Amino acid sequence: MKITLLNVKIILLFLIIFTSCSKEEEFNHVIDITSIEDKFVISPLKNSSVTINFTANVDWNAKTDADWAILSPTSGKSGNSSITVIAKDDNNTGEERSAKLTIYSTDTNVEIPFVQQKKDVINLTQKTYTVSHQGGEVIVEYSTNIPLNLIKISFGEETVDWIEVINEKSKALVSDKIKFVVQPNIVRKERSARFKIIAMQTPDSDEKLLESDVITIKQEMVPVGTSSDFSKDKQVIVLQKHTVGNGIPLVFLGDGFLDNDINNGHYLEVMNKAVENFFTEEPIKSLKDYFDIWAVNAVSINNAFGTQYTTKFGCRLQGGGSTLIEGNHEKVMEYVGVIPELKNNSELMSEATCVVILNTTEYAGTCYFGFNDLETNKKINLAIGYCPMINGINDDMFRRVLCHECIGHGFAKLLDEYSYQEMGRMPLSEIEQNQRIQKDLGWYMNVDFTNDRNKVLWSKFLKDSRYTNKDNHGEILSIYEGACTYWLGAYRPTNESMMRSNINGFNAPSREAIYKRVMSVAYGDEWMYDFNEFTKFDLQHLPKPAGTRGAVEQNKYIRPFAEPIFTNKYIKIHY
Repeated sequence: MKITLLNVKIILLFLIIFTSCSKEEEFNHVIDITSIEDKFVISPLKNSSVTINFTANVDWNAKTDADWAILSPTSGKSGNSSITVIAKDDNNTGEERSAKLTIYSTDTNVEIPFVQQKKDVINLTQKTYTVSHQGGEVIVEYSTNIPLNLIKISFGEETVDWIEVINEKSKALVSDKIKFVVQPNIVRKERSARFKIIAMQTPDSDEKLLESDVITIKQEMVPVGTSSDFSKDKQVIVLQKHTVGNGIPLVFLGDGFLDNDINNGHYLEVMNKAVENFFTEEPIKSLKDYFDIWAVNAVSINNAFGTQYTTKFGCRLQGGGSTLIEGNHEKVMEYVGVIPELKNNSELMSEATCVVILNTTEYAGTCYFGFNDLETNKKINLAIGYCPMINGINDDMFRRVLCHECIGHGFAKLLDEYSYQEMGRMPLSEIEQNQRIQKDLGWYMNVDFTNDRNKVLWSKFLKDSRYTNKDNHGEILSIYEGACTYWLGAYRPTNESMMRSNINGFNAPSREAIYKRVMSVAYGDEWMYDFNEFTKFDLQHLPKPAGTRGAVEQNKYIRPFAEPIFTNKYIKIHY
C-alpha cells in the first residue's frame, strides 16, 4: 500500500512537470501590425517618411532591403512599438520604387511592403558639350517621365544665334534626344551657350512645372594664325580717284590680317566692303566723287588681339562691356605716309580720314581726332577710326558703326547724341570746353547747350518750313534734351539718329556739317558756305530707309559706343 501511494505521487508529479513543459512549448511569438493603412507610401522627396505601428510579445529587430531608406529604430522590446521609414534622397529615377520592411524575432518575422512615389524628373546624361571652331552637331540625351509634348528648350534671356535646334517643333520636342547644329566660330575667342530643358504645366502654358540642370555648349575659338610672308606689306591700292574738286583723302587699312588674307584676296574684299559701307548714308553717299580712296596692305604677325598676340597697329579691345579700342596712331600714320599723293603733301595728309578695320567681329569701335601737326603745332582735321567687322563682314551693324565712328566722329567731327540718366547734368566746364571748340574749329555742330529755338545752332532749320515735318524716318527736327552722354544740359536735333543709336541716318544739322567738310576740303578757301545752296542739295538727297534694313534689323544690338577721343596729341604727318 505504501508502495502504491508512493507511485501515485510520483506519477502526479510527473504529470505536473509534463503539463508545465507542454505549456511552455505552446507559447507563440506574435508581431501584429496595428497601422490602418492598406499601403505604406513615402513622398518623392528626401527625408520624407512613413510610420508603421505594431505590437510584439517579444523583443524584435528590423531591417529593409532598400538602400535608399533608413529605419528608426531598428530594434525594440515587446509591447506597442513603431518604426519610421525615412527616404535618404529624392526619388529621381522617374519611377515609383518599392521595398520591404522586415520585423523579426528569433522565431517569427513580418514583411511589410512600402513604396516611394516617383518624382517628375528631367535627367541628363551629360551637362557640358564641347564643339570645335568648325562647328558640327551636338546630341543632348535626357530621360524624363513627363509627357514629351510638355518639354521645351529655354535659353532664358540669352540671345544665341549660332546654335540651331533641329528637332524642335512648335517649341515642343518630339523625342528624348535633342539635336543641335553649331555654326562655325569665326571669332578668335571661345564662346558658350547655356540652356535648360523645361517642362510646362500644359502644352500651351507659360507656367513651368520643372526644369533640368543647366546644359552648356562650349565652342572652341578659331586657331590663331601666324604670317611668314611680308613681301606685300605697305603696298598701296588705289580704290578711287576723285572726279570732282581737288580730292578728299580717305584711307583704309586692316589690323590683325595675315599674309594669307592678302594673298587670297580677303583683305581687299574687306577694304572694298568698308568703302561700300562708308558711302551708304546721305549726304556723303551723293558726294563720293569728291574722294580719293586708297587701301594700304598691312600684314600682321597674328590674326588675334590680346597681349599675347602681335598685330600691325597693336589694336587692343578693352572688353568687359566697354567698346573702347586703342591703337598705335603713329604706326597707322607711317602706313598712310607710304601713299605717294599724301607723302609729299602734308596739307592733304592733315585732312585724311583713316579707317582701320579690325579682323574681329567684336562689338566695339572708337574714333580719335583733335591731333596737332608735330611740325606746325596746328590743330588738324586728321582722324583715325578703329572699327571691327561687327557680327561679320556682311552684317548691317558693321556698316552702321563704321558710319557713326568714321563719318560722324572722324570726318565731320560730330558728337554723340545719346545720354544716360545716371550721368545727370553736363558740367559747366565741359560745356564751355565744347563751345570753344565749336567757335574755334567749327566742330561739334550737331549738339548745343541751349533750348532757345532762336539761338540753338540749328535754329535756321527750325524756321524753315521744309524741315518742320516728319522726315523719311519719322523724325521731327526740334530740340531734345540729352546728348554727349549727359541726361541734362546738352541738346540734340532729333530723337533718334545715326549719332544716337546708329539708326535713322544723319539728321539735318549733321548732314550740314558733313556737306561743309566735303566742300571746304574739295575747294579750299575759295569755297564759301551758302545755306540755300546746301538746302537745295540736301532736299534732293534726303536719307531714306533702305529696303533691306528694316526696323527689326535696325534695332538689333543697339548699344551706345565709347565717346570719341579728342587726343590733343602731336603726330607726325610729314613723310
